[in-house]
This record gives sequence, structure tokens and C-alpha cells, in this order.
Amino acid sequence: MSLATGRAEWIWYSSGTEKPRPLRFFATREFLLPGPPTRATAKVFVDRDHTLFVNGGRVGGGSQRPGDPLRLYGLVPFLREGANRIVIEASSPSGVGGILFSLDCDAYGRDALVSDGRWRVDLSPLAETAGGRYRPMVWGRPPQPPWGYPRMPRPEELAGSRSPGPGS
Repeated sequence: MSLATGRAEWIWYSSGTEKPRPLRFFATREFLLPGPPTRATAKVFVDRDHTLFVNGGRVGGGSQRPGDPLRLYGLVPFLREGANRIVIEASSPSGVGGILFSLDCDAYGRDALVSDGRWRVDLSPLAETAGGRYRPMVWGRPPQPPWGYPRMPRPEELAGSRSPGPGS
């Protein structure tokens, strides 16, 4: 089966608690671009809730459960030449979940940046500007229970998936 997210791995913050409890944290990844892209699409799945930020700008967010399609976000208005920071604010009512992220970007190709052990996670909201301090728990590449292979959205599902741009 061809994966819509390529080499992306499921990541999460491991709180090390025995009992289910609500969890909210920030997953961050910094990367460099030699110039602003003309095409850039993020493919995101977060079980349960997420908000995606790029360089401090809120791109979009939503809730997902196993079986739901990937969320697609256009990132061109948010990316710039030089250093860039992706931040995913993730939460789960039980403390258990997963983040899967993949960025398609012209000049770099499909799945140019993916969720993996190089991301950082942190409970502090300061991670949005300073970056995360800890390595994430890496669950592995799809399929991982309970998510399987997250699929690309069908045309009728795209209306609620794409980011309209900054300030929206």
C-alpha cells in the first residue's frame, strides 16, 4: 500500500502516567528553506485534537479519530526563506494519541518534512516560540493501531480540510 504520508512516523508526548488523564502539549520542528516555496501542503492527522501553527501564525485545526482522513493545509503564506518552525498543539482527553505530519513542498518533493524522532515535544506553551525540550515517543510508521493507514480526503471532504490562509 502506498502511504499518503511517506516516511512519517506516529509521534506523541509520553507522560509516563498509569491512569488516563487529559493531556495537552506542543510538538515542534524547525527547518530551513533557501527561499519561499510556491507550493507547500501539510498533511496532518492528530488523534484527538490539534491546532497547527507555522512561524507563529495559526494555520488551522480540528478533531480527528481513527478512520478519519488526513487534514490538508496550504502553508505557502506562512513559510519564508531561512528558519521556519512548525508547531502542533495536540490534546487528548485520555492522554493517549498520535501525531502524523508530512509536508509536500516544491523543490523538495513529496514528504519533504515528516514527523519522526527529530521533532521535540513540551507541555509548556513557551514551546510555540522557543521550541520543545524533549524527544517524542515514536510509535512507528503506519499502519499502527488504532489508526491504520490515514487516507487522503475525498473531494467532498476537502472543504473542511484546507486552510484558507493567514488571518482566517
